[in-house]
Amino acid sequence: MAERELSSTRSFWKRKQLREGRRSRYVEVRETDLYTVRADAMEGGLADSVARVLGTGKEADVYLALWKGSPLALKVYRLHRTAQRKGSMIGYAQDRMGALAAKEFTTLQKAYRSGVPVPTPAKRVDNMFTMKFLGDDSFEKAPQLKDVEVEDMCELARQTLGIVEKLARASIVHGDLSEYNIVVDNDRLFAIDFLQSIDLSSRVDRHRQVELAKPLLVRDLENLSHFFAKHDVRIDVAEEYMRLLPLLESEG
Repeated sequence: MAERELSSTRSFWKRKQLREGRRSRYVEVRETDLYTVRADAMEGGLADSVARVLGTGKEADVYLALWKGSPLALKVYRLHRTAQRKGSMIGYAQDRMGALAAKEFTTLQKAYRSGVPVPTPAKRVDNMFTMKFLGDDSFEKAPQLKDVEVEDMCELARQTLGIVEKLARASIVHGDLSEYNIVVDNDRLFAIDFLQSIDLSSRVDRHRQVELAKPLLVRDLENLSHFFAKHDVRIDVAEEYMRLLPLLESEG
């Protein structure tokens, strides 16, 4: 059996055993590669193919996927972490990473429906989900805010704060917003990576959630303030915070 076929077979049985509950919360797994991600995505009906890695993060990786010839971004929450012992791999249970994927995908859907500029969410299966690919016709991903050079940085700062406001009106605080989690596609700004976000729309324990969201909102504003200060554009964090706070506290 070819290595690619073997990888796909292992991936299938791993997922089957996880779904049937035969594995413990932590399981030994092999390092995920492009073949296993492709097999998972194709079996889940998320993509016809997975071409390459677009970016890596602490909990998840993002891949360039294709669906009927159209590009998609495929985000995959990893089922493993590297242990302290060299070469040892300890896997996280499917339910934990699937919950993280579900949380981000649901927040992305809500933000999109509320008019926040985010990648259009497509479909989620287990620990993976797809969304609109932000990039050019040659499948090069859209640049991060930190890598964009424009003449009017004041206008760019205004648009960035506009994203924070739209999120607040949707009862969402990003929690990790910075020049790294905002990309520019066709001269438009888009917020990405909502793993740290807090959704305040639920009335259950809302007061506690608002209190948890307040320092995250301050952190978002401070991140943006530090970035734009490098370009001689000032953002008054205290003023913006007081302007946005009523939007979070409102239960309307």
